[in-house]
Amino acid sequence: MASRSLGFRKRELGLYHLATQDSGAESAPIVLLVHGWGGHAGQMLALAKVLADEGLRPVLLELPAHGRSAGIMSNSPQFARAISYVVARLVADGHTLRAAVAHSMGANALGLAAAQGLRAERLVLLAPPASAREFTRYFAHTFGLSEATRLAMQRLFEAREGLLMAQLEPPAVGPRIVQPTLIVHDRDDRVNRFADAEAYRDAIKGARLVATEGLGHRRILKEEDVLRQVARFVAQP
Repeated sequence: MASRSLGFRKRELGLYHLATQDSGAESAPIVLLVHGWGGHAGQMLALAKVLADEGLRPVLLELPAHGRSAGIMSNSPQFARAISYVVARLVADGHTLRAAVAHSMGANALGLAAAQGLRAERLVLLAPPASAREFTRYFAHTFGLSEATRLAMQRLFEAREGLLMAQLEPPAVGPRIVQPTLIVHDRDDRVNRFADAEAYRDAIKGARLVATEGLGHRRILKEEDVLRQVARFVAQP
């Protein structure tokens, strides 16, 4: 992948595109691809290749404090701000944003950004967590943290960001999302529940949910049938 950096809050975000794309792709509609918490841009590479075959221009974003992007701390609202800023910059530079596609916590952040007016024609949410609060419970369980520690972390987060975790959930963001939205979630996902995807489907008017089986949380990013379904949805004018 070829890379460039974009300044963001006194730091830099990594942006990548396929090195095989020539200058003729510069005018193609852009699809922004966003990884999840603890992930990196390379996880979206398989989808990027399929989208490029459809004549689109995939741009992969590395979120704050992930991969080569600067920072030591990040959270969902910060993810949302980064997504919104990158999209605004791309639009200001004269590009058309056909869609934004995000995985896991990146999808939660994309939902918040879309509810705040993100200028993308379509959205794809891959294995989204419905509740940031529940995600912190998963995080705490993984690292052996007590509930008291988790709750203190939640309150610190809410005070620092100036919003409650409930404001990140589908009932809060869904009714304000106006873009056609595709949701893909595996029934065997052990990180984010399938019910989380159903919550987004029910909260976003006209959203379509594709259920897979046996792929878990990350294999959906490489499964050929999933990639093709996402590409067909995104390629629609």
